[in-house]
Amino acid sequence: MGNDIISPKEKNNSIFVSLICNILLVIGKGITGILANSNALVADAVHSATDVIAFFINYRACEHCQMYGRIDRKKTSKKISRRIVETEIRATYYMGIFLFTIGLAICFHNFMILVLDRVEKPDSITVLVAFVVLAVYAGLYKYSANSDNKGAENCVLTSKNTRWQNKMNMVSGTVVLIGLTASTLGFIFMDELAAVVVGSILVAMGVKLIIETREDLSAAAKRYFKPTVFGSIVISVVLAAISLSIQL
Repeated sequence: MGNDIISPKEKNNSIFVSLICNILLVIGKGITGILANSNALVADAVHSATDVIAFFINYRACEHCQMYGRIDRKKTSKKISRRIVETEIRATYYMGIFLFTIGLAICFHNFMILVLDRVEKPDSITVLVAFVVLAVYAGLYKYSANSDNKGAENCVLTSKNTRWQNKMNMVSGTVVLIGLTASTLGFIFMDELAAVVVGSILVAMGVKLIIETREDLSAAAKRYFKPTVFGSIVISVVLAAISLSIQL
């Protein structure tokens, strides 16, 4: 076997590593954001929490696809091949709905903080934490990219999702670092603005995944597509209202 081939187990390991790293990031960013008055870090911690769930969805979907692949090693069963595709499509779609919902909630919450002028200057330690987080994101992106460059079977879409999430995490990490740096220099509103942008990134990620998978959904999922999206918007508003009532 050549060096450019990676086993399904190794491919799923790249998703697992991203999952574990994001769990640690949730803890680190969440605690720092709360104690150091940074809504941008808190928003990015929520972002990482959504990534934990999204990566877990990818991880489980990849495991199921591997199981189907072991059943049909010769790739002769159309039924098995269809199950693999359906599993990845379903996992990607629901991951998109989840990211869309949480992203909207983050946007609504932090936009209202800006409108109500309840911004607070974050402590300078948040800049250091944001820099470390960005470095971790860069490492995860490089790791998942290297895994993606090797041959993969049965987990093509879920692995692509993982790499794309890590890439967007680098973007959000950069936004948070810029926002916190500007905020500590006196532009206090930049912390909240960065949080809004982080939420917008999540929304964009969710919309992209939903659009990519909508046409390939089952008939039942297509039938409930509009109610599902509407429900996501309602839930995001409720979540934002609850978080605002707690913070204010």
